[in-house]
Amino acid sequence: MKLEINDTKTTAYQNFVDSIRDKETFRKYNSYLKLFLDLIPNEMYKQYLQHEPQSRELSDLAFAFTEIAQKNVKNAKGIIQAYTRNLKEQVDNGKLSPATVKNRLKPIKALMKSNDIEMFWYLVDKSLPKPGKSQDRAYTREELQSMMNIVTNLTDKVIIVLFSSGGFRVESWNYFTWNDVVYFRNEYDSFKGGALRVYCGDIEEYWCFITPEACEYLMLYREEWKSRFFRYPEKKEPLLISLRHNKPIRLGLNGVKSRMTNIVESIGLRPKLEDGKQRHEIMIDHGFRKYFNTMLRRAKVNYLDKEDMMGHKVGLEKHYERYQEEDFERFPEYQKAISFLTISDDEILKIENQKLLEEKSELNDLLKIKSEQEETVNTLQEQMENIQAQLKRHDDMALTTILSLRKEIDKTKDP
Repeated sequence: MKLEINDTKTTAYQNFVDSIRDKETFRKYNSYLKLFLDLIPNEMYKQYLQHEPQSRELSDLAFAFTEIAQKNVKNAKGIIQAYTRNLKEQVDNGKLSPATVKNRLKPIKALMKSNDIEMFWYLVDKSLPKPGKSQDRAYTREELQSMMNIVTNLTDKVIIVLFSSGGFRVESWNYFTWNDVVYFRNEYDSFKGGALRVYCGDIEEYWCFITPEACEYLMLYREEWKSRFFRYPEKKEPLLISLRHNKPIRLGLNGVKSRMTNIVESIGLRPKLEDGKQRHEIMIDHGFRKYFNTMLRRAKVNYLDKEDMMGHKVGLEKHYERYQEEDFERFPEYQKAISFLTISDDEILKIENQKLLEEKSELNDLLKIKSEQEETVNTLQEQMENIQAQLKRHDDMALTTILSLRKEIDKTKDP
């Protein structure tokens, strides 16, 4: 196979597409980029380029905008600054959050960078509104219990317990396979927790942990899989599958979002927005991640360990891991939060009983060690007393011998 000349020619938009690896990130960036480029009228292109884009298709608009930037980057920067001012007005009117403004600019930066266009973003970035305190909140445990009580499908229960106990992002559902699950068992063969690999094969891959409750539901889901397909899932098959097909087809982030929206609405957490409000009190997917973060803080989990379990890389951790993740050395920290992350009251009771059993076992071990130590001390004391008795006998014999010899010496001295 030989490369053709045409193979080496790429468009500005194709460069943008090639620069983004993650599908969900591309979906968001593509949408935001289109939103920006659609705002630029043909008259502006004609003013800066003396011609209009070939069409209003995204690929042609992206090519035209990069052409403006390549011809005079200051003109492109002026357009971006005007767009930023427009976004700031929307923030002032309560239609956008400050964090959204920053996200809207990310695809524009990606388009410029992927086409080797250098631009100083200092003034643009400095003009962005400061991100205020987030107004959305985490789910409460009572709300999660309401979700578990109202759903009847095992798929929904698995989504809720994995989401809440793992703290991963919604995009993760596009990656999970059965090969990404590791179970941890205690000496009584019950679950003490598990590990779940997130973004397997991606540069952002990491391990999170899940509760014994989540492990139990995964095992039930595995049995349900067998009842549907007359076999257990293979390691490479998706962890969660659609209910609409007669073969294992992944239930990805869009399917999960749709199911969660129905669940949240069914317990009354998505009422009609009041006038002037743009967002609900709880974000459907991110509410789980916030719940996870909150519970780990309440459990006093080490900050760096908590950030790692959420997929955040702190400081040099990204390049200099403190340990091999496959060793799961952070699991003891996660165990502090298991009772906080467990949804069912019955499961919490099981955890407390398990903890009591383990404490009782440890106490019995300590008592056994103490008994063995006391026995050893008694044995050593007896041996010491025997040695002392033997020494005393030897001393008495030696003294008798000395006295006998002294008498003999005295006899020899007498005439």
